Amino acid sequence: MSFGCILVPIDFSDGSLTAYQTALDLFASPDRSLILLHAFEGRVSDLAQDQLGRNALEEKKRQLASLGNRRKSDWKEVTTIIEPGQATDLIISTARSMAVELVIMGAGVGDGGLVQGLFGSTTYNAARKLKCSVLITKNLPPAQGS
Repeated sequence: MSFGCILVPIDFSDGSLTAYQTALDLFASPDRSLILLHAFEGRVSDLAQDQLGRNALEEKKRQLASLGNRRKSDWKEVTTIIEPGQATDLIISTARSMAVELVIMGAGVGDGGLVQGLFGSTTYNAARKLKCSVLITKNLPPAQGS
């Protein structure tokens, strides 16, 4: 498979940053596009009323743009998307609408059941429902002496 379009959901956790680094290390190519997606809770209209919410959203935009600009020349195209909504739904709809061929997600601590506890509930639910290939990365402890 060529994996011409790769999606990495970013929530700025260690797991999502590991997935992002995996995309850079293993898949960066001038023949491939990278999409970084950040989902946030709440509605934009509610955030407009709340200075703290606006500041938090602007900070997430800056952080995502910074990730998107890192090694940008290694890719055909890098797109950053910040959307309100439930993360699993946004991952699936973005993958479908942008013809994503590979989603790379970090394993995280979930909130239900053994399988979800191993993978994280968003990762587990999205992986089950996605029609494209999925790569789940795991944070490994640092090597001894590092």
